[in-house]
Amino acid sequence: MICLFGGTFDPIHLGHMHAALTVCEALSLDQVHMVLSAQPAHRDPTGATSQQRWQMLKLACESQPRLVADDREMRRSGPSYTVDTLTDARAECGADPLCWVIGSDALADLPSWQRWRDVLRLCNLVVLSRPGSQEVYPEAVRELLAQRATDAVPNEPTGQVFVVEARMRSISASQVRHAVAVGGSVEHLLPARVAAYISEHGLYGA
Repeated sequence: MICLFGGTFDPIHLGHMHAALTVCEALSLDQVHMVLSAQPAHRDPTGATSQQRWQMLKLACESQPRLVADDREMRRSGPSYTVDTLTDARAECGADPLCWVIGSDALADLPSWQRWRDVLRLCNLVVLSRPGSQEVYPEAVRELLAQRATDAVPNEPTGQVFVVEARMRSISASQVRHAVAVGGSVEHLLPARVAAYISEHGLYGA
């Protein structure tokens, strides 16, 4: 099984890493690929360049062998659409199960994604959900869950939705950027190497 965890990682923080490692445990994986969204299609401009975000992602993954920094979107021009990334990954992994990790909030926005109905034709979705969360899903997503949700770890190449309920670390990239800008402590938010890189390069108003 190949598992991809995409994100802007502006910057990557301990919450991202905890979530990815939670997926590793839930799916009994050796590793999760952390895919940098080089040119996010649905986000405001990033605070750091794609190269700076990539360097921080590599530094973070070097400290955790189960996480692999993946630059496949860096190697492709144009906006970073998940469906394009999954098309590339599907071509690489053949008939093996392919999983894409998203949060329950991202699942709620799935119908706004580029060619969103093709996503489940290319992969399985692994949805991270906080215990007791009351996410309100649009009708299209409710129908998708009714048809595709499984209680077992995905074993098909595509088409399944597996929900992982786990307590996530309450950290956001905007929280990190604000802490850096005001000179606050980030020891509990960032891997040490990432914090040092931000300081060295004066990112986010450091």
